[in-house]
Amino acid sequence: MIHLENAGKVFGGQVILKEGSLRIHPGEKVGLIGPNGAGKTTLLRIIEGQLDLDQGELSRKSYLRIGTLQQDLEVTERPILTEALWGLPELMRLRAERQELQEVLDRTDHADPLYAQFLDRWGEIEHRLDELDSYSAESRAGAILLGLGFTHEALSQPFHTFSGGWRLRVALARLLFAGPDLMLLDEPTNHLDLESVAWLENHLRQMPTAFIAVSHDRGFLNRVARITVELASGRLSRYQGSVDAYLEYKLERIQQREKEIADQSRRIETMNRFIQRFRAKATKARQVQSRIKQLARIEPLEKLREESRLPAIRLPEAPKSAQEMVKVDSLSKRFDSRVVFDRARFQLRRGEKVGLLGPNGAGKTTFLKLLTGLLPPDSGKITLGDRVVVAYFAQHALETLDPDATVLAQAMAGAPTSMTEQAVRTLLGSFLFSGDEANKLVGVLSGGEKARLALVRLFLSGANLLLLDEPTNHLDMEALAALEEALESYQGSLLLVSHDRDFMASVCDRYVVVARGEMAEWGGDLEGYLNDVVSQRELPDPELSPPPKRPSRKDVRRLAAEIRTELQQKTRSLRSQAATLEARIQALESERDEMERRLSDPALYEDAAKAVLKGLLERSGRLATELDAAMARWEETSLEIEGWDEKARLSLAQLDE
Repeated sequence: MIHLENAGKVFGGQVILKEGSLRIHPGEKVGLIGPNGAGKTTLLRIIEGQLDLDQGELSRKSYLRIGTLQQDLEVTERPILTEALWGLPELMRLRAERQELQEVLDRTDHADPLYAQFLDRWGEIEHRLDELDSYSAESRAGAILLGLGFTHEALSQPFHTFSGGWRLRVALARLLFAGPDLMLLDEPTNHLDLESVAWLENHLRQMPTAFIAVSHDRGFLNRVARITVELASGRLSRYQGSVDAYLEYKLERIQQREKEIADQSRRIETMNRFIQRFRAKATKARQVQSRIKQLARIEPLEKLREESRLPAIRLPEAPKSAQEMVKVDSLSKRFDSRVVFDRARFQLRRGEKVGLLGPNGAGKTTFLKLLTGLLPPDSGKITLGDRVVVAYFAQHALETLDPDATVLAQAMAGAPTSMTEQAVRTLLGSFLFSGDEANKLVGVLSGGEKARLALVRLFLSGANLLLLDEPTNHLDMEALAALEEALESYQGSLLLVSHDRDFMASVCDRYVVVARGEMAEWGGDLEGYLNDVVSQRELPDPELSPPPKRPSRKDVRRLAAEIRTELQQKTRSLRSQAATLEARIQALESERDEMERRLSDPALYEDAAKAVLKGLLERSGRLATELDAAMARWEETSLEIEGWDEKARLSLAQLDE
């Protein structure tokens, strides 16, 4: 389907591919990994055809349909269900042509020579629409939108009324509905909530479509991809297995290579010692020359690139607080007519780490803002316990950083005055801001680096209650793993909103569902909650299900013929058996009648005819048994034939309705 051979590409002064080779086969589900800046997005653009190779060859299967996740859909006034249907432009164009053609047919005389041409084109359109499964298109597209978190009411709302994150969900729905031969998914879980990510994982596993997915969410890739491809230092490595399995395999290879390098170094050192020791001895000249030649033939082994890993993050100790850190009573909050909380209750005790669950828009972020005081409640009471210090992380934290300040200056500005510069530098180093990196201007940092700096400021705040709203956005796999370990060992309390299920499952020990204005304790684990959500979203929506399709007259005739053919095939042998049995019964009945006539003769009962009488009576008994058996088999066969006849009759009657 896709074949890269000896591919080379330099982009922005960086070597993206160096003699890279890769094959992608139909239906393969691929997770593309590699360090930040390795060129994963560039590789997707090459495969799509947006960028050319500098050398090598990229071949694609003829008529290959490649779909990408569009970030900039045209903002229209069409309902989002219609926008999703435009994932198949051919479907929408054929529907429009059919509508126009119907109007033409309605006003064209049947005797007009053009009428037959229009009718032929109508038939071609109908045939192609059947191939595209047009009849169920709304049902399929609607199910995808519902799975991605839209409500049924939202399906009819204009596309332009939705925010950027929701528009990207529509773009994803278009791609999933289109079902191309190959999907290129660059961070598809961005802007999705935890519940929608779980649904997407399930949907991708069930789709026959091949895809290449790039994601910082390692758990997501583990669950959806069956093949791992790594792009690192311009090289492509393909592995049949999950990301975790590949990284374990790679570690084993690195350890084996290190052993081979050590063995090679020892051999070289031994040869060099021999050469130095016996170079001047004529008796050893041949052996010395042999070893010199051996050394010349040895190619030094290169070290394999190891996975980069952030050093363990040691967070400042959280100040001790009261046992009851947060108590919420009868909390109510609404925005215009939308009720977010209606007399909600919540309690948090010291040391608890709570994951907030619920779809986007349910009120999770609103709740965090209510706790910080950024939003006032309409009614109810929020009480923070004694000595509780709150720190809040959200995406706007990146925007509050001063682009003209250095990393160190920004970190010091967020630290308590009692903290030394060295202590601040130590924490910065844990987030890969060591040495000169700490003197960089914030304005030149990448999104991931800014996210790490914002987290440093959060942890320097001296808080014992962390409110974390999607803290993993912009973090690569290594930074995310380090943050996960740090929060696992954190001694304070936290409330977490995240679309990363593995991160949340590792960090949190308690879950609360925010939905329908309430905050309800979830008694099970995160996996059980997500399984429930996916099961609910997979249920068919009666309002989207199309009515039973009425077949055309041509189809009715074809189906009727198929029913009659099946009836003949199923009953041919049975009818033959019945005819044979009927003939047998008739013969037995004739013999029985003859037997009864002979047994009615008085002379048969005289002494001289006893032997004959005995023979006739024995035959009469056997005759009755044979006749009963034949009748029973005939009745059984006849009932089976009647059953098939009735089934066919009902099927034909349904076609006539």
